Amino acid sequence: MSWFLPTFQLIRKAVEEAYEGVRCGDGGPFGAVVVKDDQIIVRCHNMVLKNMDPTAHAEVTAVREACKKLERYDLSDCEIYASCEPCPMCFGAIHLSKMKCLNDFLHRDWYMEHKQRQH
Repeated sequence: MSWFLPTFQLIRKAVEEAYEGVRCGDGGPFGAVVVKDDQIIVRCHNMVLKNMDPTAHAEVTAVREACKKLERYDLSDCEIYASCEPCPMCFGAIHLSKMKCLNDFLHRDWYMEHKQRQH
């Protein structure tokens, strides 16, 4: 199987998670998926509104949940797939967890430009 297809499918899962978060009103349109050994460990979306927690971005939530599930803070054998380029806080969480790879779908500059056009 090619590199593109699995990466595309995993990023699509992150985008689906972003849609789910918006649909249920949990937060902004951001999703993330953590993968270990080609298996999805967690799927998360932005939870800022639901948790009333400004740090509950999709990627931070995914890092937290993966650490809980694997019962460790070192995620160096995992990869994260995100619906959008992570903000500095999320990137920091990913970096501190030592994930070996970050794959994102949408660059934040495009998102911000598109968001500005809607207002």
